[in-house]
Amino acid sequence: MLTVAIREKNSHFVHGIKIIVEQICKQRHEPFRFLSPEHHNIADIVFMALDDNWVTADCYKMPKATKSQRIILICCKNEHQRLMFRPCLYLLPVIYREEEVDEITRKIMHWTEPTRRGKNTVAVPNSICRYCTTRSFSVTERALLKHIASGNSLENSAWMMNIDEDTAKLYRKSIMRKLRISNQNELINFIRTNLFFLIN
Repeated sequence: MLTVAIREKNSHFVHGIKIIVEQICKQRHEPFRFLSPEHHNIADIVFMALDDNWVTADCYKMPKATKSQRIILICCKNEHQRLMFRPCLYLLPVIYREEEVDEITRKIMHWTEPTRRGKNTVAVPNSICRYCTTRSFSVTERALLKHIASGNSLENSAWMMNIDEDTAKLYRKSIMRKLRISNQNELINFIRTNLFFLIN
């Protein structure tokens, strides 16, 4: 039995994916079951929308509950190019919100073929992960970097993150050390050159 979970806030998009999956499974005479988003770790196929906080989210991890899970990302075309910042997300199969139903159906049919189910979405190898600019950053460090890139002062960033300014200074120091940057001006220049898409 094919199990499917959909982590997506747009109920119309969820309904559309369910109709497509149902039609494909009926054509194949294959039993299927939709799981709640909370049980996505045990599903064979997971449709995962790109969260608002993808920039600061922790690294993608392969769920331990199944060795045959395939994760399919849902996002807009303009968002996908920005994901080069996060190879662990960029390398996932993707459905674009702007795509026609026929194209989405073709993709889902391809990715859900029984012969492809063993080709699971594995953890990103180190050879790829090294291209992630913030691979060694904590979630909090990524969040602070986003605030700094958006032009917020350290004081305002700390307030928005609900931490004190001294703690924010320690996180900023850690960020600069990991990027091998010695001062605030170099950090801003690095963001403008390499992480320009973080700037609001």
